[in-house]
Amino acid sequence: MGWHALRARRELGRVRRGSPERRPGGGPDDPAPALPRRVGGPVGGPVTLLLQVLFAGLSVGAVYALVAVGFGVVANGTGAVNFVQGEFVMLGGVMAGIVNEWLRPPLVVSLLAALAVGVAAGLLTELAAGRFSRSHNADVITLATIGLTLVIKAVVLLATGARTYQLPHFLGEAPLHVAGAVVDTQALWNLAVVVVVAAALSAFFRRTRRGTILRAAADDPEMVASLGVPFRTTARWAFVLAGVLGALAGVGLAPLSVMSYDSGTLLGLKGFAAAMLGGLGNLYGALAGGLLLGLTEAVVAGYGSATYSDAVAFVVLLIVLFTRPTGLFAQRKAVRV
Repeated sequence: MGWHALRARRELGRVRRGSPERRPGGGPDDPAPALPRRVGGPVGGPVTLLLQVLFAGLSVGAVYALVAVGFGVVANGTGAVNFVQGEFVMLGGVMAGIVNEWLRPPLVVSLLAALAVGVAAGLLTELAAGRFSRSHNADVITLATIGLTLVIKAVVLLATGARTYQLPHFLGEAPLHVAGAVVDTQALWNLAVVVVVAAALSAFFRRTRRGTILRAAADDPEMVASLGVPFRTTARWAFVLAGVLGALAGVGLAPLSVMSYDSGTLLGLKGFAAAMLGGLGNLYGALAGGLLLGLTEAVVAGYGSATYSDAVAFVVLLIVLFTRPTGLFAQRKAVRV
């Protein structure tokens, strides 16, 4: 979805909910701040445009980064590609939106509800893809997750119809003005979440026994089994953590774009492209890949045409697959002979 389309759908959602529409060119009698015609649009010179493009790219790039890390966690824990990851994002965003719409609680309650759904979705995915298939084969698990995406979308469609959901901004609706650029405060929230998640995951994978086992499971499953940790246990940890990361990404995206039953497919593909760009299974590579992909999309939308911004992820994925299949930040592994 293009950047101007995200903004347009967001404003349309506000009008439908009865909230005042933000209008461009807000004057003294108009409390709504002035907004550009599109995110990254020409609103005040090259510096203004550059700043707006950067913040727009980082805002959604942070979401892509969380999705990419989720792909990497499952790849490390099972060796499989979890194509349900995009549906985790959708489930988190939709659940947070439902709770917010029905109960109007503090946003932290909507966040906790989304995380709970992420945990449940991760457990059920591992149950269906791992245990019911009765296979430790990564290819079988990957194929099972592809089928599960269709099941999840169908269930959410039956439960919610084609309704859309959205969250208010976590740091307030009023945007910031930096050198003439209109900066969405949600960008700051999303970036802060990525920094906290990166620090927490780094500590988890390096300083805890469970994290070390999860990181090594795909590379040396025999060693992990010798420690008395079954494959299904590491798979369950991986899918639950991926579900939490996906739900967190959905909550971060819901203030920027409406969420519905079909939101997960494109987000999953973009997250996969970001994971491949950084190196599948590489934590810092996934974070960097997500941010780079978001910035690239914003540059295309801001300096070119937003019509082509959604195609950026697929172009990046093809380039990486043909030129550097292991990703830009892939770690070299020693091979024992």
